[in-house]
Amino acid sequence: MQILNTAPSAALEGVCVLAREMLGVSSVAVSLIDRDRQWFKAKAGVDMDGTSREHSFSAWTIMSPDVMVVPDAREDPRFADNIFVTGEPFIRFYAGAPLALRAGLNIGVLCLWGPEPRTLSASETEIITHLSRIIVDQFRLHEATQRTRRELEYRRMSQGLLEMQSRELWRRQSLLAQTERLAKIGGWEFDVATERLNWSDGIYRIYGFAQSVEPDVQLALSHFPPEARQHFQKKFEAALRNRESFEIELPFVDAHGNHRLVRKSCAVEVDGDGELRAFGMLQDVTEQKEAEQRMWHMANHDALTGLPNRGLMRERLEAALRRSRRSRRYVGVLLVDLDQFKDVNDTLGHDAGDALLVEAAQRLGGCIGDVDMVARLGGDEFIVLLTRMDSPTDAMVAAQHALSALRLPFSYRRTVLSCRGSIGIAVAPEHGTDPSTLLKNADIALYRAKAAGRGVAVEYDMRMQQATEKRIQLYARVRLALKNGEFQPYYQPKVSLRSGAIVGFEALLRWRHPRRGLLGPQEFGQVFDDADLAGAIGERVLELATRDMAAWVAQGCEFGHVAINMSSSEFTRGGLPERVLTALDNSHIQPERLAIEVTETVFLGRGTEMVRHSLQSLNHAGVRIALDDFGTGYASLSHLKQFPVDRIKIDRSFVHDIEHDIDDAAIVRAVIHLGQSLGIETVAEGVETPAQAAYLRANGCDLAQGFLYSKALPASRIPALLRGWDAADVIATESAKAVDIAS
Repeated sequence: MQILNTAPSAALEGVCVLAREMLGVSSVAVSLIDRDRQWFKAKAGVDMDGTSREHSFSAWTIMSPDVMVVPDAREDPRFADNIFVTGEPFIRFYAGAPLALRAGLNIGVLCLWGPEPRTLSASETEIITHLSRIIVDQFRLHEATQRTRRELEYRRMSQGLLEMQSRELWRRQSLLAQTERLAKIGGWEFDVATERLNWSDGIYRIYGFAQSVEPDVQLALSHFPPEARQHFQKKFEAALRNRESFEIELPFVDAHGNHRLVRKSCAVEVDGDGELRAFGMLQDVTEQKEAEQRMWHMANHDALTGLPNRGLMRERLEAALRRSRRSRRYVGVLLVDLDQFKDVNDTLGHDAGDALLVEAAQRLGGCIGDVDMVARLGGDEFIVLLTRMDSPTDAMVAAQHALSALRLPFSYRRTVLSCRGSIGIAVAPEHGTDPSTLLKNADIALYRAKAAGRGVAVEYDMRMQQATEKRIQLYARVRLALKNGEFQPYYQPKVSLRSGAIVGFEALLRWRHPRRGLLGPQEFGQVFDDADLAGAIGERVLELATRDMAAWVAQGCEFGHVAINMSSSEFTRGGLPERVLTALDNSHIQPERLAIEVTETVFLGRGTEMVRHSLQSLNHAGVRIALDDFGTGYASLSHLKQFPVDRIKIDRSFVHDIEHDIDDAAIVRAVIHLGQSLGIETVAEGVETPAQAAYLRANGCDLAQGFLYSKALPASRIPALLRGWDAADVIATESAKAVDIAS
């Protein structure tokens, strides 16, 4: 519209002056909201030309369909710390009306403020609303002027015609501004004794009447549909009898045939002459109601898929359960989780993930009846609500239909994506009679479906609840174990395949359970699904490992380095480099003595940049970075390029059958050669036989670890292991055994 940074508008400044005088406020402005600022097109009693958007009250007002009033900014948590409240001009009272150029397009605010707290009456609020409409009309007229100018230029009309059209437009603008300033917008008055009706110019605008039309009761009522007309007349007659006020919303058809919605208010009083009169306001609330409907839809529906969201779904579920108690029918809840959605998101991007979610929503919607509902709970999780089932088995039938629909091929930009899903089922009243219980049990069933291999539907039963309770108990017990210091690292040596010397250790977590003895991660590994627990365990391992390294240094042991595994949650918490380097500094350990081992899952997801930044910071400080389980994840080669990796670890699954499986042997050779090409060390895990070690050495692998050399040992036994280690004997023994095996 080419309004920003233009000269002040005399017409709009007149509105500001009028508003200031009518409402008795110190400052009034017509504020236009840009990306980073608010700019005052017109003002009265204001020194500045605008403010940043961050500190503007108008940034809140522009999101509202109605006048926003802040009686006391110091008491409003949104504005109590605002720089214009705590400092000049010390705003206490604020009122603002959004300026809607068209429905859903708010471009600015008519804002009023002052240094004293204040509330507004209904009539004062109406004045602000009507003044904002005058301003909007001027902007619309300005928009029409701009459009006309462009059309005139495009058609290359004469300069004389352009000037004539401009003068006519500005003449109409001035006339409209003067009329609106003087009008009692939308006001009407009815003398009961004479049945005489009067109304303001605003009524003409709402009805679309010409100014020559005489106010008439029957004419006014004729623009309401019959039912609405009768309803109003009954309310009006009751108000006259009882001397009471009322307000009512009615459908309305203006003189141009446009269907609108109006709010009509009425008050009844006896004047000084003892005559009964009625008066009130007529307001067109069509756009307001449309905005409210849009806001309701936005608040209750998912923006991407258009499906109902969690809040609306819960309301519908509660209603369905109430009906089922009366009708004795069943209600089913199907909790659907898309399998491998994260892989699609991470490998093809979020556009592909969004397309997959929209497709899944449409497919699930095609599987339900008219009275049922599909909602999106968030992420890749959906819920299907079956509201009128005749049998509990109907839920499983519906779930199988949904799985079949999801299994159909789905193409996105010439790539075939998997839209498969897993489903957890809960049925009322068998599995619960309230929304919380049903949803919880459906979630338990979904967990079991995903654990069963995905792509299946599982119905809830009590045994699942018991398993869930056991998992919760494990989480609680692990928290207690952390508190009691029951977790400790054990250390497995890494051996140079060239020299046979121990060059480092990997810290492997063990739980010294007071009743069950020493437990490995296979007994408690599921706790790493909990980000808080994973982070707490990681901090504990880092603390103990650096302490153990300090103790070995004090004993004069040359242990090389220690590698610690880091989970995804330790990166997403933020501040990982600081925590690691602080722990090293507190123990007086050089960063080069520590290695961080991560799996490729750490590189996937939305936190990639944070992971890259953390690893780069640690690498620059001297900490080594190892990529664990290499070759078992996704896009390994791209990870070697993107992240500062010093060492890659060949997964034990490839090493185990290296002597018998030519495919595994080929993979191992390829990884070793890749490491050599990139100047990255290779470490083989799970080395258990001399033949495996010989093969790895022959193909150039740098390091190995496994039971062939030693199991994981507590920190107290590491000094003795190092003192008694004979590197030459290790090489000789391996070679001899390898020859014996070969022969």
